[in-house]
Parts: sequence; structure tokens; C-alpha cells
Amino acid sequence: MPLLTWLALAWCAGMWSAGQVNQPAWAWLIFSGLAAGSLALLREQPRLRLPLAMALLLGLGAGRAQAARPPLGQAGFVASYNDQGSYTLVGVVSEEPTRGEGQANLRLRVESLRPAAGGEDRAVRGLVLVRTARYSAERFAAAGDGGYRYGDRVQITGALETPPNFEGFAYRDYLAHLGVYAQMRQARVSFVAARVGSPPWQALYDFKRHAFDVLARIFPEPHASLISGILLGDAGGLPADVQAAFAATSTSHIIAISGFNVAILVGVLLPFARRLWGPQRGIWAAMVGIAAYTLLAGAGGSVVRAAIM
Repeated sequence: MPLLTWLALAWCAGMWSAGQVNQPAWAWLIFSGLAAGSLALLREQPRLRLPLAMALLLGLGAGRAQAARPPLGQAGFVASYNDQGSYTLVGVVSEEPTRGEGQANLRLRVESLRPAAGGEDRAVRGLVLVRTARYSAERFAAAGDGGYRYGDRVQITGALETPPNFEGFAYRDYLAHLGVYAQMRQARVSFVAARVGSPPWQALYDFKRHAFDVLARIFPEPHASLISGILLGDAGGLPADVQAAFAATSTSHIIAISGFNVAILVGVLLPFARRLWGPQRGIWAAMVGIAAYTLLAGAGGSVVRAAIM
């Protein structure tokens, strides 16, 4: 069996072990450190290399799983207040919102919380998925744009809920994979301030917004939204009937960033980079370009897999 397969199995075994043996992440990291030290000391022993390498990956996988486990039930975690009434939250939009027909979904990194009926602010953390109107007259008046963006600080009021599961789709597990354990539907949102996110991410999203604007000036709708989905991974502007047509014809993969897009990017970047910087440096320059495109397209699972391959 190939070495990579053994190491992958060890990583998966570590993630399973984290659910069976309740140990803090630092304990698993110490276990990995001991395995790494033993591997360095006993590197001349061929029979011990694979077991020690697997022990190293097992500890890292368990530590990663333990670190990603949400602190449910703790007062400082926003999901601990689910299904207990209405609250007013203040937080920052942590990703570019997804938009649909008249609606926007904001992934909010919460900073503080207080009961809607009144009370003191409490410092909390965690992500909340917020559904609200796509455009806001308040944001338009304050920052010249009616749509919410990454880095907006907002105040929202509504009922915190545990995400449901639907028949045939584990929606709660899907959101948990994204780090979201609470949602607020039909929230009342008040805009507070713009551009308070991380400066590097802010610059990346500004560039992406500029690319959207250029496409919108060149192409009419729905063509501009279709090209935005193919190139930038955001097809939220497509009308519902067009999205339904793609789904009915099983061609939705065309508007999803995948290996096809990355392969075209490599085909364009690699010859160009090699001419500028030579064969060796050109490869590294192309890899930087692929990484930048992965972040620009949202770094979803399919994009990251395609970029790695």
C-alpha cells in the first residue's frame, strides 16, 4: 500500500480517536511531538519509520479535530443562546455575502450580544448565518452602496435558532462544517461601519468587486452573472429561472469553480511565467497565481482540491 495511503489512514484514525478519547488539543500535539522526536532519533531504523510517521499524523489529526470542536454550552459561545428568544448582536461580516432573489445571507462573526428586551452587552464569539434583505437604504446612505459587503460591522436583532436538518439533506451538519452553529432568519439589520475587516482580505474582496463591476459594464444580464460564476465562483446574481434551467439539465457544474477552471489558469499562467522568470522560477510564480485565484474564488472545497491537484 502506498505511503500516502497509510498516512491518510492515520490522519483519519486520529480524527476518529478525538471523538472517542476526550483529550484537549494540546495533549494530542504533545503526542505528535513525541512521535516526531522519536522519528528523528530512530530514523536509521527502517521498521520504525512508518509506525512513528503514522503516530505523528494520528496525533495531528486528533488535535485538529479537537481544536475544531465548538465549545457548545459555554456562555461565551453564541450558539449557547440558541432557541432562547430574541437577541441583539453586533458583529462583522466575515465573508462576501451570498445573494439571491431579494435576499442576502451574511456570515456574521459576532462580537457582543444582549437580550432584545434589554440588558447588558455580553462578549461572545462564533459565527451566525443571518438572512436579511439584499439591499439596505441605511447602508446606501452611509457608505454609498445598498448591498452588504465583507468587513461591514452591523447590528442585528432577531431570534437565534439552531439550524434545522431537512429530509435528504443534513443542513445543520453542512453549516457546522463551515463553523456555523446558529442562524437568524428575517433579521432586522442596522449598518454600523464599513471596512473593519482584515486589510489583506479587504483588498482581495475589493479586487473581486472591481472584477464584478467590469463584467457588469461589458456584458448584459444574465450573461454577466453567468461569467462571474464561471470565473469568480459567485453566481448569486443569476435569476432563479436560469439556475433552475441549469439544474434541470444537470449542467450546474459549469458555473462551479473546479479543476476545469484551474487547468485553464495553469495553461495560461505557466508558459507566460516561464518566459518571464525561467523554467524553475516560472513554476513557483504559477503556483502563487493559483493560490491567489483559489482565495479570490472563495477557497471552497472543490477549488482547494483542484488547486492542490
